[in-house]
Amino acid sequence: MPKLIIQEGYRLVGEFTIPAGETVIGRSEDCGLVLAPQGVSRRHVAVRREDDRVVLEDLGSRNGTFLNGVPVTEPSALKHMDVIQMGDAMLIYNDADVDGREHTVAGEVAPEESDKAPRDLGYLKQVVETLCRNVALVVRGKDEVILKVVVALLSDGHVLLEDLPGVGKTKLAQALAKSLRTGFKRIQFTPDMLPSDVTGVNVYDEQAGQFAFIPGPIFANVILADEINRGTPRVQSSLLECMSESMVTVDGRSYALRKPFFVIATQNPVEFHGTYPLPEAQLDRFLMRLRMGYPEASVEQDILSSQVSSHPINSIRQVVNATDILRCQALARSVHVSAAVRDYIVTLVGATRQHPALNYGASPRAALALMHTGQSLAAAQGRDYVLPRDVRDLAVDVLGHRLPLKMQARAEFGSAEQVVRTILEKHPVERWESSRRNGSG
Repeated sequence: MPKLIIQEGYRLVGEFTIPAGETVIGRSEDCGLVLAPQGVSRRHVAVRREDDRVVLEDLGSRNGTFLNGVPVTEPSALKHMDVIQMGDAMLIYNDADVDGREHTVAGEVAPEESDKAPRDLGYLKQVVETLCRNVALVVRGKDEVILKVVVALLSDGHVLLEDLPGVGKTKLAQALAKSLRTGFKRIQFTPDMLPSDVTGVNVYDEQAGQFAFIPGPIFANVILADEINRGTPRVQSSLLECMSESMVTVDGRSYALRKPFFVIATQNPVEFHGTYPLPEAQLDRFLMRLRMGYPEASVEQDILSSQVSSHPINSIRQVVNATDILRCQALARSVHVSAAVRDYIVTLVGATRQHPALNYGASPRAALALMHTGQSLAAAQGRDYVLPRDVRDLAVDVLGHRLPLKMQARAEFGSAEQVVRTILEKHPVERWESSRRNGSG
């Protein structure tokens, strides 16, 4: 029988077997499934079970319903391990007991209906501008870095900030977290940490006579993983499942993480003492790697004058809701990617696989990262289509940390980022932009 695993906050509270017919879920006592967490409407959603098919429909709830992080705007069929988010309540759909036959999924959008996706990019642009402006009150003179961090957030990815100590990496992450009306946790990585210090642990409750799960700091919407390379590889690996699947497994039991889920990690260069370089698998979980750099002299004077008596981070306020971010993520995915842009992405990725200075090239995950960040950047600029220059502007940040440089090539190329720049120079965007203008995309 199909079930809903009920999770309030980050605590599993029970299971609900879905009966045949329609079941209303909400706060009202006359609902088939009563949930009381904050943000749940009196009659929030309806779940209809017909044979082996279960369909979810939002009933005009105040805060909206999100299925795997996407707003539910029309009846949608549920699939195994789908995550339904309603305020502080989450329901994980489990149909493991249903037989393995293939079924036609009702509610899937047919290709000819894809143009019905929400296109209110003016709303998205306003959210991005408001968020960037608020963060810029704390991090001065780094508008491009701030925009790229927001682009990663809209792409449902994660960011690694790598630079020297004291240039504002942690403050940028804290300013972003304070600008979002979401849960925020900071993890200070140290060599003596254990994986359970990140994910949580089961503790025996003598009164209840059973084990109770104590969630770790990873259970939040925005995670600041400060100085991540000071944690041992064992601790670093505790983030792999969280960052790729938005799930945490402890003692064989899985817990869903609420969307949006955004990890912004900082690290100092690996040649500093007491650090553990991130392995390739961990680096690949980050959508982008960014560097802050030193501020200009005029900006640094402004920083000094603005912090004579207090830090500006203490005065900024929350300007964007978590639901705003989820809606913007869905809008960004509706941005059109032409055949010419896809060909440009494949060309760049293919060039990395053939370059003699690299041990190996970029993976299909890297190609998808380029496409999704290009969609988010175009949407942030108010366009409903991606240009090749969007991909070009993000290629170094998206690809550089995924490409290992050969030892013998370090005399010619200082870093993998320089290799990506040479590839971009050999493949100018004019060819693909002219293809788009000629209508071939």
